[in-house]
Amino acid sequence: MKKMMTGILCMLILLLFTTHGFSQRMTWTTKSNTAKDLAMKGASHFMNAEFEQAYMNFSEAVKLDPNFTVALVFMANLAKGESSKEYGRKALQSAANKTKGEKLFASLPTEGNTPENRRDIFEKLHTMFPDGYLLATFYVNSRNTSEERFAAAQETIAKFPDQPSMYNTIAYYYMLDRKDLDMAKQNLEKYLSMYPEGCNPYDSMGEYYLNAGDTANAEKYYKLALEKYPFFNSSINALQKIEDAKKK
Repeated sequence: MKKMMTGILCMLILLLFTTHGFSQRMTWTTKSNTAKDLAMKGASHFMNAEFEQAYMNFSEAVKLDPNFTVALVFMANLAKGESSKEYGRKALQSAANKTKGEKLFASLPTEGNTPENRRDIFEKLHTMFPDGYLLATFYVNSRNTSEERFAAAQETIAKFPDQPSMYNTIAYYYMLDRKDLDMAKQNLEKYLSMYPEGCNPYDSMGEYYLNAGDTANAEKYYKLALEKYPFFNSSINALQKIEDAKKK
């Protein structure tokens, strides 16, 4: 009876330590509740292009659970050079006894993968887990053309209206692809209102004003981003470029 209870407890632990924050739902198998919480925070930062914070969260998650497949895949994307390749290899190894979704996710950073391979993997994952916002985000960004990405972003916003990061994504399509600054600003204001504690909404608004030719407001928002997170490289680099331009 004791051995049976131990087995049941182990199964409950695995059920408890799968992610429920991003819908129906690829399992995130881990034996560490703290690692799961860190990975959830890291995923949120990643979707909001806050890669420095995401790296910190996922690296701590991997320290707590070196066999955490999803965290290893993210580390393969956030790291560079040989470190990225090593995380990719570890992700594949860690997925050997995991779920089908985790195995497929772990195949993303495989050396030699082409954009077409990754696009196909994201499409399969999105089909397998249609209610998963994280996977929907990857699906949107992996579409082949700007029009496909724009349409997928619109569908994702309609399905997940309470998730802030997609408003940022579609704002950039309006700003850079469609040259519609009014719609870009509307979506960025929505993004900022939904995620005021982040640094990326301010950075994105800074880029909007830079594209609109309003350097003063661009500087203002880049500095606001750094008030939220002083090590946000996107804003640091943007302010440096503005300063360099002033000296010419």
